[in-house]
Amino acid sequence: MALIMVLDDERDACRLMLRILSRLGHRVQVFCRADEARRWLETAQPDLALLDIKLKEENGLSVLKFLRAHRPAVKVIMITGYPSAETSQEALRLGVDDYLIKPVEIEDLESRVDKVLGKRSVPG
Repeated sequence: MALIMVLDDERDACRLMLRILSRLGHRVQVFCRADEARRWLETAQPDLALLDIKLKEENGLSVLKFLRAHRPAVKVIMITGYPSAETSQEALRLGVDDYLIKPVEIEDLESRVDKVLGKRSVPG
């Protein structure tokens, strides 16, 4: 299965995604701080990154830019509780693979992760 990085400054969201994705058989590394995630990415090569856009200390788009510069093959799903046309356009410009709006439903998370990883298509 895949190695998935989760970056969200809400610990409960990290725990929930860890539990859901681990149950699907993925290896999951969670971070609540962007600097810790970037440090890990210097040596790790995840298959997928789930990035919250709005973080306490910075913007999740900065981690997306770091990924595109240092780990361009990593698939990325951006997550936000504050959707805006501006941030979604910036994320798309930077090559995001999918975009989820909080609160994220378990089934939606599972199907989007599978779709981005190429496991199966999203049920219609």
